[in-house]
Amino acid sequence: MDGIHTLWSAPRPSGQPDLPALELLLLANSVLQWQRWNGRALLYCDGVYARYLDRLGLLALWDSVDTATIALASRLQADPRVFFPLGRTVAMMATPVPFVTLDCDLVVWRSLAGELLPGEIAFTHWESTRPSFWYPPPHLLCRPPGYQLDLSRNWALNAANVSVTYFGSDEVRDAYTSELIRFAAGNPRLPFPDGGATPELLFAEQRLLPVIAHEHNVPVRTLIDGVSQGGPMVGDWDPQGVADQPVGLTHGWYFKKSLPPGHPRRIRMMRELTDALLASSPAVAGQLTRLGVIPDPDAPPSQADGPSPRPQADGPSPRPQADG
Repeated sequence: MDGIHTLWSAPRPSGQPDLPALELLLLANSVLQWQRWNGRALLYCDGVYARYLDRLGLLALWDSVDTATIALASRLQADPRVFFPLGRTVAMMATPVPFVTLDCDLVVWRSLAGELLPGEIAFTHWESTRPSFWYPPPHLLCRPPGYQLDLSRNWALNAANVSVTYFGSDEVRDAYTSELIRFAAGNPRLPFPDGGATPELLFAEQRLLPVIAHEHNVPVRTLIDGVSQGGPMVGDWDPQGVADQPVGLTHGWYFKKSLPPGHPRRIRMMRELTDALLASSPAVAGQLTRLGVIPDPDAPPSQADGPSPRPQADGPSPRPQADG
């Protein structure tokens, strides 16, 4: 099964990538563990990210790298600061079904072969659409001119957390990506100052998918039991777990920014991701050690997850903010 990662520099305030150590550990493990358990890992990125990853010595991790497709996202007349996953949307349009999309901070530690069935849709877990700040009634959202909201659709369905999403249906993939773009293009929604997800983004990316699958009579399933109510746990799943992860999924999610350097849980997560990388690919672990990504075990906790690594002498630039 092909698994795709997407990296698009347009949403970044500086326009330049610079992934902190924790995010690089998550990304490397995400690629390598997908290849170990499930199949090929494909990267869709722009030239900025390709050069950055190449200078870090990590671009060769993927089985295939496409630097052309994602340029389409910049032509959609949508604000990348609001609809920052549009790079993934155009990648989905270009990838033959079946395939899986993966957040770059999510690691799958097991085979999904028995859960990803032809003609179906699967995703990480459900998210409650009980009216809230994140999931308000759809008629309250900012909408672009010409987008008609049909209130007769089944908006009572919960939303899909799409950190891992399997598309086994061409018709759902096509209908979903088409409507997502129609909602994003020309949408007047302004970004939050912190760059976080807006209700409009969550509607387009997570709420539309189950509604469209339902309308096409396509079965959906989740990889994790439980419905997120907005807290740090989903059912019995602790997304930060690595070595003690019973469901086989680790997600950096918002924890990668909310846990400050030196926080015991952050240090533990980095240590366990490092141990997993050393076991699966000593060569990649060695490269990350040379870059200063893998922390010195003797370093004080406050230095264990410092700023983004500097590539070797010809490496990219200064340190912009962390990735979204």
